[in-house]
Amino acid sequence: MVFKRATSLEPFSRDKLLLSVYDSLRHRKTALSDAEGVTNTILGTLYKQLTDAVVDRDRVVRIVYVTLSRFDKVAATHYQAFHPLK
Repeated sequence: MVFKRATSLEPFSRDKLLLSVYDSLRHRKTALSDAEGVTNTILGTLYKQLTDAVVDRDRVVRIVYVTLSRFDKVAATHYQAFHPLK
């Protein structure tokens, strides 16, 4: 589950994460395969840091941004523009 706001929970969606990462990487010729690899890296990092079944949205955004910034600075900037920390 992902904490969206103080009172809002929604199920975590790998597909939703993959689409947002793909959208950030679409300037690359290998965007789909890159997005799959980056998404798997993000999920691995996220799972290692989980202590219970609920994760804060900002924590997910931070992990995605850090992972993308190590892989592709342009993609990280694009992601940050559409997924600001609240």
